[in-house]
Order: sequence, then structure tokens, then C-alpha cells
Amino acid sequence: MRGMKTPGLICIALILSSFAVFLGTAAAAYPDAAREAIEAQSRALSAALQRGDPAAVGALFTENARLSVPGAPRVIAGRAAITGFWRAALANGLTDVVRHTDEVEGEGRLRFETGSYIAFGPNRAEAGRGQFLLVWKKENGTWRIHRDFAHPDPVAAMASVSSVDRVGFPRGYATQFRQLGATLDQASFGLTTVYGNELAASASSAEGTQFPDGAVILMEFAHPQRDGEDQLVRDAQGQPVKGEIAHIDVMRRGAGFGAAYGANRAGEWEFASYRPDGSTLIAPAGAEHCAACHQKAGAGKDYVYRQRSWTPPAPPRG
Repeated sequence: MRGMKTPGLICIALILSSFAVFLGTAAAAYPDAAREAIEAQSRALSAALQRGDPAAVGALFTENARLSVPGAPRVIAGRAAITGFWRAALANGLTDVVRHTDEVEGEGRLRFETGSYIAFGPNRAEAGRGQFLLVWKKENGTWRIHRDFAHPDPVAAMASVSSVDRVGFPRGYATQFRQLGATLDQASFGLTTVYGNELAASASSAEGTQFPDGAVILMEFAHPQRDGEDQLVRDAQGQPVKGEIAHIDVMRRGAGFGAAYGANRAGEWEFASYRPDGSTLIAPAGAEHCAACHQKAGAGKDYVYRQRSWTPPAPPRG
């Protein structure tokens, strides 16, 4: 067993451990028509994952399916919830899984498949590996996933924390996220705008509130516009007008996140920095200093600096 090789994004091995159940074909020799049908469904699942289609993946589960993944807060029950799980997993970097089936057994409307898997992230880098148990059920004439139980190999699970970017650059944040605040650095005159997704925004205003898993907060650092006399360009409310964006720092909360930061861990957050085009400036594995800084915010604030809305200074007279 070996760990992952990519820079470090959302314990992808923990959340991806059950990806294995969807890929490959049944290799065991159970000599009835179910095997061929299950192989076809496996190919359909594989194709849906590769094209990033969570709705198609979810449709291949039974209505009352259950999925159990180490690191998840609970067993995920029902097709709708499982579809949501895959939507989040795909958004967090899943690209492929290679599954090696050891056996397929059963009769009637049920088949049991066991084996091992290797999950992959961007650029075909290994994102985790482990073991799985999959139960197929024939529902209304079609074989679907009824139970998905999997666990990662311990070494792979630990390695994944630092090897996969589980933070991720949220493209379209300026329109899809809520603005939580803004500040003007009086020394450098740099503009910082804070955004959060809905999960983050729901907890941002209360000092003692813990953020839910999946919360994303980002800080956009930009230069203000200046006129020909090097004076700040201000809008009608006296606020400096945003110019070129320098970089975007992002923090994401998830179950088990932050373990790789060791003594500098700031709760269950991981951190990264990106250029405006979305390319990585500082990967999560290299963002230990960000975690150390957020430790100062304290556990009582869930290691987040709760930012008040920025009140612009009065424009100079004359």
C-alpha cells in the first residue's frame, strides 16, 4: 500500500473510499445472467463518474440504498442523499477509480461483490486505496447498488490528507458566494474582500457558532484603482474601487481535515492560496502557516476570525 502523490484538497481518501464500488467489472465467475447485467451497470457507473455526472450515478442506486464511508458523520441513506454525496465528491476532485474484484456471490435478487480499489484525483495522481463490499439488488427489473460499504487502507487515508487538494478553487465565487465583509489596509491600501458559501454564511455572524462541514470561506486580495495622480479612485459611497486581484486564499472545513498540520492544526480546516486564474499558489500541504495563524482565533470561534463589515473612511476634503 502506498499514499497519494498529488499536492494536497476534501480527506479525499475518506470521502472517496466508496468510489471503488462504482468502477471496473465483476471478475468473479458467478454463472448466471446477473453477472452480465451487473457488469453493464458497472460500466454505466464508471462512465457517469468519469464525465462528472452525479445525477446519473445516483440513479444507479436503489431508492432505499445506504452508503457508509469512514470519516462521514453518519450513514448516508436514500438515493437523493447519496446523489448529493457524489455531487460533493466529484466537485472535490474525483477523476477515476480502478476496482479489483475478488468475488461475486449470491442468488435471487441479491449479489455481493468484494475487492479492493485505488482512487485517483486530478492528473491521474493516486488519491487513496482500500477495500469494499458492495451489494447489488434487482429493483423493478434493474440491478442497482443497494449497500455500499468501504474503508480506506490506513496508510492511504493518512497520506491523502497531504496529497490531495481538498480545498479547491471555487470558480464563480464573486457571484455564487455571499460577501461577508471587506477591509482596507491603511498601510498598503490593499483591499480584502471576504466571501463565504451558504454553509459558511449561515454561521459567520455568531461568535460561538461552529461552522458546518462543507463551509468555505475565502479572502480575495486586490489592489485598489488609482488615478493619474496616484490617488485612490472611490465610488459614490467613498469606497476605493477594486482593481487587479493579487491572490485568493481559501479555507474549507470537513470531517478529519487539518490532521496533517500536526501541532499547528486549527480545528477541521484546510487552507490553500490560488492565483486569479485558479492555478495553485500554495497547496494545502504547504499551508501549515495559515493553520498556525488561525489557531490564534481560538476554538471558541472555530478558528475563524469573524470579520465585521468594513466602514470606509471619509474621503479627503479638498
